[in-house]
Amino acid sequence: MTDIFTPEKRSWVMSRIRGSNTKIDLIMKQMLEDTGYRFEMYPKMYGNPDFAHKRKRIAIFCDGDFWHGYRYGQKKRLAKKFWRDKIENNMRRDRRYNRKLRRDGWSVLRLWEHDIEKNPEKCRRKILAKFHSR
Repeated sequence: MTDIFTPEKRSWVMSRIRGSNTKIDLIMKQMLEDTGYRFEMYPKMYGNPDFAHKRKRIAIFCDGDFWHGYRYGQKKRLAKKFWRDKIENNMRRDRRYNRKLRRDGWSVLRLWEHDIEKNPEKCRRKILAKFHSR
C-alpha cells in the first residue's frame, strides 16, 4: 500500500506525534498523585522512564501499544519493512533498558497504553504492590 501523503506532508504529520505529556502519561501522573507517593515525571536517568521514585528505585514506563509491540508476534506482519524494523528495535531497546536498570538495582514496571486507559485500577494495584515490595 502506498502512502496517501507526500513525503513532506508525512514528515509534518509524524512531527506532531508527541513523546512527552501524552494522554497516557497524564492519566498515569494523576493515578500516581492519587496514590500519595511522589514520583518524578521524566527523570533524567538511564532508559528515560516516564516516572521514577528514586528513593525506592522504581522506574515506570508507559508503553504505547503500537510503538512498543503489544502482542506483536500474534499480529499480522506489517507491510512496510521500516515499521517492522522500528517496532522490533523498540522492543529490543526496551529489553536492554530493563536488564541494565535491574542490574543497577532498579525495579522496572512497564504498563501498556490500553491498560492505563481501560483498566487503571489494575495499573494502580501493580504500582502499589511494587511500591510495598521495595
